[in-house]
Amino acid sequence: MASIKIILDKRKAKTDGSYPICFQICHKRKTTTRSTKIYVQENEWDETIKSIKKSNPLHKSLNVKLKKDLADLQSQLLLADEGKVQEYLNPIPQPKPIAEVKKTIYQFAQELIDQLKTDSKTGNAWVYKSTANALKEFHPDEGLYFEDIDYQFLIKYNSFLAARKIKHNSIYLYIRTIRIFFNKAIKSKVVERSHYPFYDYKLRPEKTKKRAIDIAVLKGIKAVVLSSNTSIWHTKNYFLLSFYLIGISIVDLALLKKTNVKNGRIIYKRRKTGKWYDIKLHSEAIEILNYYSDTSEYLLPIANSNAPDDEQLILGIKGKTKLINKFLSQISMRLNIDQKITTYTSRHSWATMAKRAGFSIEIIAEALGHEYGNRTTAIYLDNFDQSVIDEVNEKVINLINT
Repeated sequence: MASIKIILDKRKAKTDGSYPICFQICHKRKTTTRSTKIYVQENEWDETIKSIKKSNPLHKSLNVKLKKDLADLQSQLLLADEGKVQEYLNPIPQPKPIAEVKKTIYQFAQELIDQLKTDSKTGNAWVYKSTANALKEFHPDEGLYFEDIDYQFLIKYNSFLAARKIKHNSIYLYIRTIRIFFNKAIKSKVVERSHYPFYDYKLRPEKTKKRAIDIAVLKGIKAVVLSSNTSIWHTKNYFLLSFYLIGISIVDLALLKKTNVKNGRIIYKRRKTGKWYDIKLHSEAIEILNYYSDTSEYLLPIANSNAPDDEQLILGIKGKTKLINKFLSQISMRLNIDQKITTYTSRHSWATMAKRAGFSIEIIAEALGHEYGNRTTAIYLDNFDQSVIDEVNEKVINLINT
């Protein structure tokens, strides 16, 4: 019967002086080792009890992982036949280099960022760039390869971000984006799949506070009297127009052009998802748009038509969005609303009001452009008549008119 023990393999030091912890498998005078992908300094290893010492800040979670993986391997060998045990004893062939010149994770990320900019996907490019910048703060050495990022690296990186008071969901976004880098690098043959660290490492987002506001609050925003042509007055118009257009994002709203208006409808492609929307312009939306009929090619005076490139165009809209959110806060204070209101609120509020009005999740998902349910449900949703969505939107709009 095969026996297993945990060892610190001092034959294979990393550049930082740490050694891999391995499982040593012995059977019929043959011995082999399997790496646990956990590395510690020699003074952090207790040889007597085969455990990571408390001097390692991650000793608790790493020791739990060691025990679990050891138990799993013992179970596999216990149930394996002789031929399967021999497979464990045979040395695992080292993968051949898959590229003559290895790319660091920063080099690969920059290639992705450049491609996104070429494809006018500026938002994703910024997310990738901010992820790379955050990673550089933790590991400033440019020579960081995908193979260097393992379970232990991710645990330490998470702790580093948390210590800097980064919000949990921002940490989730950074690490999720690193996972995207890995998946793309594997497909591009930049790194072997065996180095993928996310089989063991799991991170989930925290549930955010509700962003929807009640009908009474929406009625209050609509009824509030503001001086015409002031920034706060325009902000009110943009917010209500977003609501009337089924919660259109502020970026998509800013990029709407006069060519997007056809036969009394707004037809546009959402920048974030690439999905096309076809929304009827109800009288409330038309009334607001008429205020801005003399603007440039855009329906609203938010986007800078003279921006030199797509990146500067979106950057300008992001700057305007911050101002809009600032004035939405001022509207909240005027109405004594004890709830944060942002440009996202209109979309969440539209969905919540549609649900409370008795419309099905399937119809609401179709109106918002979400995928919902299984493939059969998706085929059913494709057959919704556009007039059904128009009717839902009209009824939701009328809720704040009564």
